Amino acid sequence: MNNLPAVLEIYGELLDDAVVTAEQMARMNAARATFNELRTILLAQIVPTLEGGWSNPLATEIESRLESITFATGNFFWKGRHAGSAHDAVQVRSCK
Repeated sequence: MNNLPAVLEIYGELLDDAVVTAEQMARMNAARATFNELRTILLAQIVPTLEGGWSNPLATEIESRLESITFATGNFFWKGRHAGSAHDAVQVRSCK
């Protein structure tokens, strides 16, 4: 027997599509690339040298902050990162 309600109520707010210029997308792509370099340095070089390595509480804090920057805050237009690649927005000259 189906115990689900006949009508499912969804709460939230509908937003208009975001319009991002090629230059804005290129800047966000560049920021993401730089952030990924920083993440690599921190996780591959800094954390392993901490006393206790990944068991060190600072390692967990660093990883948590990186994840928060990436996903929780919505920085770098992370959800739309593939759109930039699809539109070759990394090649915008005015961004350099």
